[in-house]
Parts: sequence; C-alpha cells; structure tokens
Amino acid sequence: MKPFSIYNTLSHSVEEVKPQNPPAVTMYSCGPTVYLPQHLGNLRTYLSWDFLRRAMELNGFQVRHVINVTDVGHMTSDEDEGEDKIEKTARAEGKSPLEVATFYLSMFQRDLAMLNAEAPMIWCRATDHIGDMLALIERILAAGMAYVAKSGVYFDVEKYRGPSKRGKLSRQSLDEQHAGQRLEHSPDKKSPHDFALWVLNQPHHLMQWDSPWGRGYPGWHIECSAMSMKYLGETLDIHTGGMDHIPIHHENEIAQSESATGHRFADYFVHSAFLVGKGGGKISKSSGKFPLLSEVTAKGMDALAFRVFCFGAKYRSELVLSDEALHAAQSNLEYLREFARNRDAAETDSDFAGEYRERFLEALNDDLNTPRALAVVLELVAEAYRRKDLKVSKTLAFFDRVLGLDLEKVRSAAETAEFPAEIRKLIDERAAARQAKNFKRADELRVELETRGYEVKDGRGGAATYRQRDA
Repeated sequence: MKPFSIYNTLSHSVEEVKPQNPPAVTMYSCGPTVYLPQHLGNLRTYLSWDFLRRAMELNGFQVRHVINVTDVGHMTSDEDEGEDKIEKTARAEGKSPLEVATFYLSMFQRDLAMLNAEAPMIWCRATDHIGDMLALIERILAAGMAYVAKSGVYFDVEKYRGPSKRGKLSRQSLDEQHAGQRLEHSPDKKSPHDFALWVLNQPHHLMQWDSPWGRGYPGWHIECSAMSMKYLGETLDIHTGGMDHIPIHHENEIAQSESATGHRFADYFVHSAFLVGKGGGKISKSSGKFPLLSEVTAKGMDALAFRVFCFGAKYRSELVLSDEALHAAQSNLEYLREFARNRDAAETDSDFAGEYRERFLEALNDDLNTPRALAVVLELVAEAYRRKDLKVSKTLAFFDRVLGLDLEKVRSAAETAEFPAEIRKLIDERAAARQAKNFKRADELRVELETRGYEVKDGRGGAATYRQRDA
C-alpha cells in the first residue's frame, strides 16, 4: 500500500492519511439539506468525495462512508436565526416536511446515480436520530459546556474556546469569524456566539419532539456530531464538507463533540472549493437561480460529462462552470468511450502501459490530483493509438475504478452489437484501410455504409463508431 496524502484543514498542510485501524477508513460527509434540488455546485462537492473514496479504495483502503441528510433544524441562516428551510418549502408547496424531504432526497440520489457516484454505506436522516442527539446534548451539559435557557439549550462557545477564542479549523477569533455578520443575541443567551443544541418554545414549528428540557427540535450542528459518532465512533478518520462549513458548522461540530467525549473528533478535515459562474460568483441556492444536472442533459450532453468536468479540476480549487468547459468534457468522454469500444481486450497489457498506471496512482495519491490523473489517462490513449497497440485493457479498467465512466460496459456493448455479416465485413475492411492510411478507400467504404443506413463517426487516433440510423 503506497502513501496516500490529502490536505488536512486542521493542520493546514498536506498529510499522509494514517487511519486508526488500517486498512479500514471511516469517512463522514456533511450531506444535503433536502428542501430544494441539489445544484451543480452541491453535486461537484459530492463527486469530490466519490473520487476520494474510490482513490483510497484503489490503494487498498476499505472505506466506510456515511452521509447525513438534514431534514430538520437547518435555519435559513447558518446560525440559529430565520425559518427552518424544510418548513419554509413545506409551507410554500402545501406539503408536509416529510413529503418535502423525501421528494428532494430522492431527486438528489437519482442525480448521484446518473453521475455514477457510489452510494454511501449509510444514509442517515436527522429525524431518525433524535434520541442520539438528546443523549449527546446530555453529555455536553454534564461536561459543563452547555446551559439551559427558556429559548433552548445552548453551547457555551466562549467557555470552550478559552482566552484565545480561536477556532481549530479557521484559526480565527470569534470576532474575526463573525465579522460582517449580524448576530442575534437572544436575551437568555450568555453570548451572541453561543449556538443552539436544542430549540425550545417555538410553538409554530411543525416538527417537534419531547426532551428532558421541554418540547422542541435540534439545532443543525448537533445532528452531524450525533450521527457520525453513532455509525463511525467517537473519533473519525476523515470528515468532509464544503469550504463554507469551516468557520461555523465544522467549528461547532468539533466544539460540541470534543466537549462530550474529551478527545479528538476527527483526524482529517477535508474541504472542497466552490463551483463558480463565469463572473466568479459562488453558485448557491440563495441566489434564487441555480444550475441543475437536468439542465445539462437537456442540452444534449451526457450526465457523465459533468463527472469528467469535475475530475479535470483539483477538489480544493474553484471550478468555473461554462458551456465551453462542459462541451470539452463531453468531447473527452466520447474520446474515451471510442477507445474503449476499439481497444484490444487481450489477457495482458502491453509493457508500455505500466508506466501510465504508476503515474495515475501517483497523481491521485498526491492530494487527490485528479486533473493530473486525467491527463495521464488521455496520454495513454494517445500513445496507444500512436503505437497502433491497443492492448491496454487492464490499465483502462484500473483507471475507470476512479474515473467511474463505465468504460467496460461500453466495450461489452460494442462487442455484443449485432451487425449483419456484410456490414461487419465493410466495417472491418474500413478499419484496416484507415490503419494502412489508405484514406481514399476508407472514404469509399464510409459512403457505402452511409448508403446502407449506418451512421459513421470517426474519432481521434483512428477510433470509429458505427450505428444504424433510426428508421
């Protein structure tokens, strides 16, 4: 097993991943708040964690991956202010919160399936884990790091942070962390920085449960701590999320978790950067208009083109969304599919392929450098065509364990495609003519095939696909 390194926000450096119980790795990803469709920026984040999981499994790790589903308690502000996002949509659509959450969760899971993102070992919904949250809040209270007030149970942030008041992830003081934000200071909170573990005395909130402190509902931050520890233990190997989670949500998770347990919450925090528009603005739901995967496919592009697009950028670098970039990704996807259809499915690969396999793995193991890994894949294909040696079947399958483009299925479909004997003879003759650079004969055969009702599409490096036109 080779060293696998990733950028750890806790240390602000790239570190080799050393799990507690190798080869097992526990990984928790902050999941969606299911009140609207997940836009392309959200999907970019979850693809980053799919690439991470697949890359680690390629190295021999066994990843136990958990994603939560927030279906209660996330306010329209990431603080404790505003209306519950699920309830706001429920009122607007005339549905129950459960109906809203189930509908948008199913939509999200369909999008992930279209993108070939592997499902987590566990999807955990917040509303199914209220008892776990109450038990964790009681531990925090027993540790002296929370207090009960009329409006709720609050975490005592200033007491936890001490004199420096600096966060472990952002390394900002509370004043720096909240600069420019308007903090509501409920009269029974000790500090405007304190956050709710359990909210009380909100009679109009649609979702409420009994608790030792009165009827209410959980704060957003406590959900992730309770669910991650339930399924993965009190110290996680890897905790992932978007960069916007660093200053508030993940700082608060660390504070409440470590107060309850007395030890480290996660060894590695890994954060992804934003997908941005051409003007550089973050793509977000708050803008009111946000791009969806369905809009990509409506333009005639394959959903997996978006996967290739995301693979072509470093997970912690901003990625600019544009039609031009998506079309380029679509072109690369078609190029790889063409090669998969035409490669030689020999039992062993040619010797030159080994170098590319090593370079692909080195790129992934160096802070999940997917753009460098993609370049290696494209170089191998170009070199195979240049050598007229397409015996790289095993190496291409190795790449696709992380690429996730179903290239073996593409090959299998091409092999089982049935052409009449006379058409197969023309296709084989044309392939031989192209390889011999007899382009005059190849063009004549193209015309013959098209006359017989077949669509001919030539790709880079000598690849070609053939399909019978619809009647």
